Amino acid sequence: MPNAKLFVDPTLVNAASPYYGTFPVEPTPSASAADWLTVKGKPINRKTQSLEELLTVIAGNASSGDDILIVGHGNKSGLKLIIGEAHKRPDDDVDLELLPLDAIRRNQAGQEDDATTETTLKLKPGGFAKLRPLIEKVQNLNLDRVDVRACNTGQDPIVMSALQQFFNCNIFCCPKLLDSYGVIGYQPFASDAAYFDKWVKEHDGAIVSGATPDRFALFQDLSKGVNTAAIAESAKGAKAWADAHLPPSTAFTGRNALSYHGLTDMRARMFFAGDAEFRAQLVEARKGQVPSRKVDIKNAPILPD
Repeated sequence: MPNAKLFVDPTLVNAASPYYGTFPVEPTPSASAADWLTVKGKPINRKTQSLEELLTVIAGNASSGDDILIVGHGNKSGLKLIIGEAHKRPDDDVDLELLPLDAIRRNQAGQEDDATTETTLKLKPGGFAKLRPLIEKVQNLNLDRVDVRACNTGQDPIVMSALQQFFNCNIFCCPKLLDSYGVIGYQPFASDAAYFDKWVKEHDGAIVSGATPDRFALFQDLSKGVNTAAIAESAKGAKAWADAHLPPSTAFTGRNALSYHGLTDMRARMFFAGDAEFRAQLVEARKGQVPSRKVDIKNAPILPD
């Protein structure tokens, strides 16, 4: 498995960093575990959601040709990486989305001057001259894989390609669904089989795995956010469930905290990081494979004269 440096958004440090401490393997779309990433070293927990900070810590911690893993927030238009100043209202922030990505690309191609780019990015005069060297430092690393775990960014191939070009990596990878980290509570153990059966009956839809005396049951309620509950008869049962649904780990024993990473559309069940369905929701954009941006003339809006 290739090694990867981990960079974590400050709002996800308490959930994602402990998870990778227990399950330090991040799947890629490949069915072969040999192609998955192994997190090496301590996570680099960012202090802000600033693009400038992320570029700075990548340039200071990654080497040429490395793989990196970024945990953060996103949407189908791009990533929650703030360009310039953060605002009191997040909606006022300029994030690393398609419009800013295109402006940066045009500037670097010599098709747009700094003043025009700064207008698009809402930067003060001279702001892009400060940002450009940081972008170029990361681009000059020629990173192999940049895997980002952020909600929904993999839905748009044009956005994915723009992000691949921005990082200048060989492969840029994101999920198509909502991305979730958290903890599944499963203790104390239910040594009484009748109590286990009662719990399952009270949690309609709970999925039971294993056989007595090592059963594990998981209940998910996605109607009002990501809510999970579980019960285990034994450490063996808890470990068997984790082995089946999460990446390989020697740190999880069936007695310690069960952190999870999963993807969901908030309708069906969550796909956990060890499930094949999880990998099926990961999308890659590859260097040199730029999707067409042809305009659909038939369905294009008619603009006023």
